[in-house]
Amino acid sequence: MTIYIDLTAEDIPEVKVETGLYSRVELTGNKLLQDTVESVEWTKLKLNQSQLCLKFFNNVTSSTKCYSDCCGKTHFYLNNNTLILENVTAQDEGVFKETIIKRNRTKKFHNFKLIIQYPPNATEIVLSQTSSTSVTLKCEVSGSFLLLMWKRERVPILEKNRYSFSERNQTLHIRNITSSDYGMYSCIVSNAYGESEQHINITGENSTVNQGNGTSGQTQSGQILLSSGLTLMGVVGLCIMFYGLYKYHHRDAENGTGMYQEVSDFQQMTPLPYVYTDFIKPKEPNQASAATQHFEDFGYSEVGFTCRAEPVLQYCDELSTACPDTGEE
Repeated sequence: MTIYIDLTAEDIPEVKVETGLYSRVELTGNKLLQDTVESVEWTKLKLNQSQLCLKFFNNVTSSTKCYSDCCGKTHFYLNNNTLILENVTAQDEGVFKETIIKRNRTKKFHNFKLIIQYPPNATEIVLSQTSSTSVTLKCEVSGSFLLLMWKRERVPILEKNRYSFSERNQTLHIRNITSSDYGMYSCIVSNAYGESEQHINITGENSTVNQGNGTSGQTQSGQILLSSGLTLMGVVGLCIMFYGLYKYHHRDAENGTGMYQEVSDFQQMTPLPYVYTDFIKPKEPNQASAATQHFEDFGYSEVGFTCRAEPVLQYCDELSTACPDTGEE
C-alpha cells in the first residue's frame, strides 16, 4: 500500500484556524463524493518535519488508524470531511495537511494552519506618581486582549470625576488622591479564550501623594494633635471643676455652714424697738374704752415705744402695762 505525501506543493490552499488552549477544534475540508474516495491521510507539519497523524480507509469496515501523539484525541468523519482534535495544547499548533487519495489514483491536498490562542496575561501593575496629588496605575499585559477592566476593592471603577483611562484602559489616572482612595486595585484582562488579573495595594507607604514636600502631611498631623490636645484639656478642666465643687460643699458640711443649716430651738432674738400696744390691756376702764373706740375707728393697732431701747427681750406682766424694772404696777 502506497502512502502519498507531497510537502513541496506550493499551490496547496491553506485555511487558518484559531482556537483556545485546551479546547476542541474542527478542521473541515471540502465536501467529498464518498464513493470516489479510497483513503484520507492527515499529516502534521511542524518545523519542516512531517508526522503521520491519522489514516482513514474507505472500505467495508471504514477503519481508522492513528499514529503518535494523535491517538486518543483525533477523530475523522468522511461524511463531512472533518478532523476533530480534542483538548488541544501548544504541541498541536502547526499545519495539518489533508491528502485525499481517490480510487482513480489521483490526489487532492488541503492545508489547515492551527493557531493556538491564549488568554491574556496581566503580568504586573506599575505605580507611578505624576504630581504631588496624582498617580497612575499601568497594567502590563502580554498577549492580545479584548477587554480590560479596573476595580477597587472588587468594585468596578468608572471613568468620571477624578478617574480617567488611556491606552485602551491599560493606564488608570487618579487625580487629587487622598487616603480615601487607598485600597486594593485590580486590573482584569480577558479575551475569547480566558482572562487574567493582577492586584496592587495602595497605602500611605507606597504612595507619597498629598505629602509633597511634607507640608500637607505635617499640617494634617498638627491639626489632629491640636484637636486631641484641646479635647484632653477640656476633660481635665471639667474634672478639676467638679472636684473643687465637691471639696467646697464637703468643707461647708463639716463646718455647719452648708446650704441647709439647723436652727436652734432656743436662740436669742433681737426685739424690735416698737411693740403693739393693743395687746396690753389698759389699767383703767376709761382707758380701755378709749383704746377700743380708737381701734374700731381706724382698724389697726397702735404702735408705741418699748420699755427699753437695748436689744434685749423683756417679758412683762400680762395684767400690767409696766415693766418690772421700772417699778410700776
